[in-house]
Amino acid sequence: MKSFLDLKKEFKKRNLELKDCAHSVEELNDFITVDLLRGNVDASLVALVSTTMNIAGWYNKKQFVIDLLSSALATVESEKFREDGNKLN
Repeated sequence: MKSFLDLKKEFKKRNLELKDCAHSVEELNDFITVDLLRGNVDASLVALVSTTMNIAGWYNKKQFVIDLLSSALATVESEKFREDGNKLN
């Protein structure tokens, strides 16, 4: 499983800059805000993951997406664990 530090290495290896990623996030946030305001949170999340999977296939980036989503999943699970009072459910 990738950790945050491993992803920093991936970004360096791929010559990605944090400011470029932040700019992309801002644009995506602007784009999906209307759906989120309508209460379509689940649909928006599914659409984002689906689009990520499609892009991975189109541009032969499947391993990078696997690493990225694995790290994201570990982060979300860790946050939920803390929110749940550090209890395994």
